[in-house]
Amino acid sequence: MNALSKKLIADWDMESLSEQERIDFIDRVSRLVYQAVLVRSLDILSVVEQEELDRLLDVNSTTPEDVFVFLDKKIPTFHMLVKDEVEAVKQDVLV
Repeated sequence: MNALSKKLIADWDMESLSEQERIDFIDRVSRLVYQAVLVRSLDILSVVEQEELDRLLDVNSTTPEDVFVFLDKKIPTFHMLVKDEVEAVKQDVLV
């Protein structure tokens, strides 16, 4: 379980869900957060960095964690960006 999954479980009070429900929920929310982070990151990255990201995304074995490691190296405020997107998705899901 990655750090984002653990944070979602703690922050979103999912302890009452069954293991399978938690897995399904985390998977859906993680995909939403991942997509939102990618979109926001594109506005921050330089053209050269965007091209590097494109090459990374073109590799079939690239995981979301690999992408987050790359973005964390390129964007000084990456952790805040992720936190903001988690909160934005949380507001969208809970409304």
